Amino acid sequence: MFTHTGLRHTRRYRPHPRLRIASRPAVARRSDRTIFRNLPPTPIRADGLTEHRPSRHVRPPQAVPKGLGSVSLPTPRRGDALVTRNSAAADAGGMAEDPYKVLGVKEGTPGDELAKVINRKKLLYKTEPEKLKQMEDAYEQIVQASLAARLRGDMSGVSESARKNDLAPSLFGPWAPIPSEAPLKDKKVNIAISVAAVLFVWFTPGTIRTIQPIIYATIFHAFRMFMKLVDVDPGPSANIDRDAATKHNNKRFFRAFALVMGTFAVSLGLTYWIPNMIFETFRLQVPVWYLLNQEVFVSVIVGGCLAYLTCFYR
Repeated sequence: MFTHTGLRHTRRYRPHPRLRIASRPAVARRSDRTIFRNLPPTPIRADGLTEHRPSRHVRPPQAVPKGLGSVSLPTPRRGDALVTRNSAAADAGGMAEDPYKVLGVKEGTPGDELAKVINRKKLLYKTEPEKLKQMEDAYEQIVQASLAARLRGDMSGVSESARKNDLAPSLFGPWAPIPSEAPLKDKKVNIAISVAAVLFVWFTPGTIRTIQPIIYATIFHAFRMFMKLVDVDPGPSANIDRDAATKHNNKRFFRAFALVMGTFAVSLGLTYWIPNMIFETFRLQVPVWYLLNQEVFVSVIVGGCLAYLTCFYR
């Protein structure tokens, strides 16, 4: 008999079925009891902690294919195949994007123009790494495609400098002048420098004439050649790679100085030093008008060679 709130009940107390189930102790199922009965006792480590016992739901290890040795293959999970397909589709979509559209240029743009475009893009997107990487990948893709076409013999998309390198090696190697026509306004300035030097020598009295004006004109032509190389071959940006930009700038200056001074030395030697050496060696009689106007002839030839160099070569 049970007593409840002071009342005496004659009927035996039976709890609600749900309460009865909840109050029962958790008893393992027959299958569970059978599995755990067959498992070995839990080993105890030296520090007193028990080792982890694998659950019965752990998937058995997969067989390793031949040739992989002791490499263990990861257990596939739900959704792995879907992730792999999606990533492969994304990679295929990224590779399918037109690199010319990414750079904003037309297909078939020369390599020199592409170099200028990528340098401007690097300066524009230097604070956006993802966008900058996209531009560099597009440029690299175009370069690789151009190289593959070049190996096949297709020179349509190859830059002008690469075409020059494919030709037979010249006498001066990499220091040989490369054809590069300057704009009309630059041509006018270059010709004006040479004409000014020739006129200055011409109007100087014959007894005190020198080739000093053409030497000054040579210095101006060297500066003009350097400015032309800056426009034609900009090189890396100083805001992105200062050391590379400094090295490239020094190379441009040395090339401009070498081309102009080499042209000056060759033309001056052919028109001034070598004739005078021949006259003195063989004791030849030289007309007086030639001796009085030799500096004018030298200035005309040297100035014309320098102007032609800065106008049509680099």
